[in-house]
Amino acid sequence: MALPANNVPVFNEQGVRQRGGFFPGIFPDGFDTKFKCLHCHYILRDPYQGTCGHRFCRSCSDEILRVSNSVNCPACIEEPNEESEMAILARDQMFPDNGVKREMSLIITKCMFPQCQWKGYFKEYENHEQNCPFKQVACALCAQPVLDGHLDEHRSKHCSQRQVNCDHCNTQVVFAALKTHQDTCQKFPVKCETCGKTNIPRESFKHHMEQLCPKRNIACPMGCLDQFSLDKFSDHLQLSVELHLAWTVQKIAVLEQKIQDTVNSVGVATPASLNQVKMAVSNIEKKIQTIERQLQQVTQKASASVEQGSSGPGSGGDGGATSDPVVSSEMTAKASLKYMEPILGVMHGELKRAQNSIQNLEAQHRQQQAQMDELTEQVNIRLQQQVRVKDVKIADFEMRLAAQEMVRYDGTILWKVTEFSNKKKEAMNGLTTSLYSPAFYSGPCGYKMCARIYPNGDGVGKGTHISLFFVIMKGHYDALLPWPFSQKVTLMMIDQNHKEHIVDAFKPDVTSTSFKRPTTEMNIASGCPLFLPLEKLYNPNFGYLKDETIFVKIIVEREGLERYTEMNPGRIGFQ
Repeated sequence: MALPANNVPVFNEQGVRQRGGFFPGIFPDGFDTKFKCLHCHYILRDPYQGTCGHRFCRSCSDEILRVSNSVNCPACIEEPNEESEMAILARDQMFPDNGVKREMSLIITKCMFPQCQWKGYFKEYENHEQNCPFKQVACALCAQPVLDGHLDEHRSKHCSQRQVNCDHCNTQVVFAALKTHQDTCQKFPVKCETCGKTNIPRESFKHHMEQLCPKRNIACPMGCLDQFSLDKFSDHLQLSVELHLAWTVQKIAVLEQKIQDTVNSVGVATPASLNQVKMAVSNIEKKIQTIERQLQQVTQKASASVEQGSSGPGSGGDGGATSDPVVSSEMTAKASLKYMEPILGVMHGELKRAQNSIQNLEAQHRQQQAQMDELTEQVNIRLQQQVRVKDVKIADFEMRLAAQEMVRYDGTILWKVTEFSNKKKEAMNGLTTSLYSPAFYSGPCGYKMCARIYPNGDGVGKGTHISLFFVIMKGHYDALLPWPFSQKVTLMMIDQNHKEHIVDAFKPDVTSTSFKRPTTEMNIASGCPLFLPLEKLYNPNFGYLKDETIFVKIIVEREGLERYTEMNPGRIGFQ
């Protein structure tokens, strides 16, 4: 077994030592395996021995017996000899192993902390470890070893979990996530690979590419399918004049047809169509223009005749004879004006009525269009609501189907937990502190159960261990089953290298409410808050975590349950 690193901190920021033994590296000349705790696999600290002869640190034995006063010896479970008898560890049957403690007391040890040159006897080591001037403590944020007394400097300069401000948007982020933040920071300066310009804020990059970049690609607005660099677009316009003119003529023709179709689609309030009304208005305007031109011509002729008569040669003698043609022309002009005025008034009235008809038709069309838009919006809203309801039902059905495919009825579950680091971060941030496994059963008509795991620990194990618990759930056949629940439960963390699985087994405390018949959806969870140290989980020498995935297994003893669920008349219980 590979030795753990000697610089792993064993003290927290308050100077409290973690549970477990001493690091094997403190014995420079090696050691006898009997000096190793069979729970934490470190050098024994305050050794205790069970009736089976296996030795544990005192703190480890307290941890093993924390759930129950008597459990199966975990060392016996791990032994490869299947024929060996499994011993029971009981609190009142474990005793201090002073013989081993005396043997260890005179072994030469060295300090585990870097830079410290201390050497001495093992019996002096714990006191030295507590007072060593080079003692390291674990940073509560990043769990890295820090020289005692230098935590403030570490937190301000070196801690990977310290809060820093982004230089570009001034947002506070964790230092370890700064690079990830910069990959999405909207103020971060980026470079345009097209034109070579630098220091463009990411939030302005899209605008730069669409509006400002001198070498951006643009589509020809004249119907060409190819795209061109902006600096070469003028050359394209010069080379494609004929093609562009043909496209323009085609678009004008299409536009005229659309206008005509739109006019024809407008409803009318009178038998005449809108197009007919417009044609009538156009004809009236032409008639008025023609009449006005004729009137203007008549007026001009009349004025010219008056001027000619007033300056003629017969003004001094026989004035009455020479003025007859002038008077006649003036009277004719006035009569024409008098005759044309009512006709023009009628024409203007007809034009006004035609314009009013067009305005009424346009108003009616706008009202109908508004009603149509409102109805369309209502239909769309109802369709979207129905689609959302269907999506929710489909998602719920898929979830139920997936859970049904995974269900087991043999009292065991092998639970695959993926994306563990993300789930641990969510637990550390208080978002989702625990996860529940799919339900599994002790039989087709048996107990309904599940597992509950805390990726960042719970209670005394918070921040240092994975906590694993067993949960009794409310089932369909609870009335047929014996209560309180008393079957043996084994919790396992699978070593994916198949070297050293973590195993913890217990017999339920029948007085605990966790094992009574459930009255709600599930009982209070019961299990091991110190199931697996996080540092051991991440230790590359073990295979508990691979590809961000862990496997948890729970085995529930089924012996004696058949008589309650099979309902076989040949078995005991039927008369």
